[in-house]
Amino acid sequence: MTFRFDVSGRRWQAVPAPALSRRHKDWLTRGGALTRHLSTLGRVSVRVVAERVMPADADQCRAIGVPLRTPMWARDVILLVDGEPVVVAHSVTPLAYSRSIWQAMRRLRTRPLADLLYHDPTVTRSVLVSCPLGPRHLLHGRARHDARDPLVGANPRARLWARRSVFVRRGAPLLVTEAFLPRFWRHLQAAQGARAYA
Repeated sequence: MTFRFDVSGRRWQAVPAPALSRRHKDWLTRGGALTRHLSTLGRVSVRVVAERVMPADADQCRAIGVPLRTPMWARDVILLVDGEPVVVAHSVTPLAYSRSIWQAMRRLRTRPLADLLYHDPTVTRSVLVSCPLGPRHLLHGRARHDARDPLVGANPRARLWARRSVFVRRGAPLLVTEAFLPRFWRHLQAAQGARAYA
């Protein structure tokens, strides 16, 4: 089967919005494993929120080139730095591939997805694209109810800056979306301030 990927879809952009800070642009476009970058800020751990079968929505269908409502295997996690939630992430691949080419995804438990993606030379990655997620996005709900970020809780309409890309192994796509919590940007600002006064 041949897939036509459109990771940008209608709203995602390869170049972050000009009005964003240099810090935002940096983290939204960093290549490599996000968990490795986060480890420069402290001890990284993974909390699995859900692993389940779900139908692909229109945006996911465009991103990985499958028919609407194709059954997908989804994994939702929270990434924590020193015990504090900083990123919520959602990964999906067609259900059939979760039982074959991407079957190791089902056995990760609390290991990061990076363990599958960055040690296999056959895996390729699309460009990273970014956009602000509104309150109707699944990851926005995860930020409110599972990560319990206080700023999102106090302002349910707050937008979360996120990035995503498609990983491909032997023709099988895996869409990974990562949303940074307001707590993450505060953590960066505090760390920068501490270095300034060190």
